[in-house]
Amino acid sequence: MAITKERLPRARVSLEIEVDPERVEKHMDRAVARLSRQVRVPGFRPGKVPRRNLERHVGTAALLQEALEELVPEVYQEALVSEDIDAIDQPEFGLKSTEPLVVTATVPVRPDVNLNDYQSLRAARPEVTIADDQVEHALTDIRRRHAVLEPVERPVQWNDTVRADVTVTVDGQAEPHEEEDAEFPVREGSVVSLPGFVERLVGLDRGATHHIEFELPGDFSAEELAGKTAKYDVTIHEVKQEILPDVDDEFAASLDEEGVTTVAELDARIRKDLQSQAERLVMGDYQDEIVDLLVATSTIDYPEVLVDREIERIIDRESNHASHTQEGLNNWLNAIGKTLQELSDELRERADLTVRRALVLGRLIDEEQIEVTDEQIDAEISNLASQMGANGNPDTIAAIRGMFDTPDGRASIRTQLITRNALERLVEICSQPEAEGEGPRRASRRRRGRAEAEGTGTEDAEDTGGEEAAAEPAAEASGDAPAAEAQE
Repeated sequence: MAITKERLPRARVSLEIEVDPERVEKHMDRAVARLSRQVRVPGFRPGKVPRRNLERHVGTAALLQEALEELVPEVYQEALVSEDIDAIDQPEFGLKSTEPLVVTATVPVRPDVNLNDYQSLRAARPEVTIADDQVEHALTDIRRRHAVLEPVERPVQWNDTVRADVTVTVDGQAEPHEEEDAEFPVREGSVVSLPGFVERLVGLDRGATHHIEFELPGDFSAEELAGKTAKYDVTIHEVKQEILPDVDDEFAASLDEEGVTTVAELDARIRKDLQSQAERLVMGDYQDEIVDLLVATSTIDYPEVLVDREIERIIDRESNHASHTQEGLNNWLNAIGKTLQELSDELRERADLTVRRALVLGRLIDEEQIEVTDEQIDAEISNLASQMGANGNPDTIAAIRGMFDTPDGRASIRTQLITRNALERLVEICSQPEAEGEGPRRASRRRRGRAEAEGTGTEDAEDTGGEEAAAEPAAEASGDAPAAEAQE
């Protein structure tokens, strides 16, 4: 058996396999034995039909096809072993010639990822500063949670709470929507029912029915309502004024927060919490940026089948696993008004970015030899159980721990921790000071073009700005994304 191998773009290998005539004849004889038991040839018993008679009856092409059904997979598997090819999906077979018999196969193989000089990547880590008005706003929210609502005999003002009967219709809708005795706050920037409704309540008197009409925004998220006229009939039964508690040490102590007994301590706690929240958000954006920087400066050659698998994962996740059955998938596609091909085309760019992110993170994990211990997994399980069993009940915590402490659960947590550690290592690399005389290697986090077909990197890739694809690279690179495949 003579084999010719060629590496193709997009992590594929082309095989050309010339099979010895003796081997072909052997499989032709086997094909005759099988077909002679299946095909009825006049004058011969099943299984006793001579080859020349069977070939005359079914045709040479049919006999050869029967032989190839067994021969092709056999020689293909031998070629994979002989040429040390690590196939990751089924090949595409072809028949180049029959005399001699030459079989072709194009097979996707494991990705080839080169991070190049990733240690030189630099991206300034953003600073986070909390302004006084943010602290004041957060303090107001806390005071509102402890506010007293006092009925007043006056028209509605901002920050009041009203109790009312509300009927709303929108042009084109057959039936109005009605709510009796609905209670809701009237706050600037808030949306109750439809945008524009709350603003028009200010100044209205209690004890009367008011008619309100206004046009909805042309860019309203519910497209079927955008630009249409909303009509309200509102009967205001009660107006309540919000009485906020005074900010003093007594109020601070009443919150029952550990370590908070004074206004100064409350202010410090609020500022610290806001700082932590802001840093988490900023760090998430920063990690997105540096992962995309790593993608843009790496050389990645990977097969299209990984993108196809990621599209399938996204569809399965977003359809709430409706894709497990053809009927369920069809019903879901009908509900969203798209064909499977249309949806797959829409998701391809997002899936492609997910694959590239997972591949570079997987390679970074290998390069940096990032691992986690069983003790670290135990600690993470304990942390998750404590967070989810917030009531502190030991039985509840033990039950939650049991949910995670399984072979599959531990494997998932291991992957998440490894990915988290890889991102922390990448942050450590990219946030270092730049070497004197050298400029930083940067890439926009909005870069979304795919690598060239030859897998020569993405420095010149198109910037398409897919914000959804930029979200949560660590999560996408862990359990249900291709990172696991990239690391295998």
